[in-house]
Amino acid sequence: MQTSTNIIPLFSSPVYVAVDETMPDVIDEIEEWEYQNLAGGGLGSQSVEQNVLDRLPSIKEFLLPHIREYVHGVMGIDESHRIDSPCSWINVHQYLEKSGEHMHRNSMFSGIVYLRTHPNCGNLVFVNNKHDLISPHKTHTNVYNSNQWTLTPLDGMVVIFPSHLVHYVESNQDTARRYSLAFNIMIRGDFGNPTSYLTL
Repeated sequence: MQTSTNIIPLFSSPVYVAVDETMPDVIDEIEEWEYQNLAGGGLGSQSVEQNVLDRLPSIKEFLLPHIREYVHGVMGIDESHRIDSPCSWINVHQYLEKSGEHMHRNSMFSGIVYLRTHPNCGNLVFVNNKHDLISPHKTHTNVYNSNQWTLTPLDGMVVIFPSHLVHYVESNQDTARRYSLAFNIMIRGDFGNPTSYLTL
């Protein structure tokens, strides 16, 4: 008698990762921008400008196919809904700077594109914020049982994920600055039926 086994990743939080070597180089331009540290010492700086995709049309055009693939292809959201990025900003991490655990409020999906990376410049780590009532020893970890998942940044890497996913950035162990562009995504249009109707 044969047994048929199937693992179904129900209600998962899909994380899109692509390394795209066609990313435009905008480092010279963004190095001249104004930055501020809003989170405290050692936590990196953000651009004062909070809609950087409007100032970087080449990066916006570069990101759009990736965003469409995630929203329409992966998440299956109908193309009648309009994709909007209400805010986007540049993150700069210098030597030993990091970013603490956080998620992105007031958005559906969030993303990062790495503009300039270096060896040991700080990994991106996603955290499972569901609490285990019982925590047995594991022989191995995978996407089904891990409490965290680590991605090593590369130039041109695009990462898109549900905004509720908690994540952090490890400290930059390289003396060179690391530049990334973060963005939030909202889906606009008409939602629901007559008893749950919403227009965004």
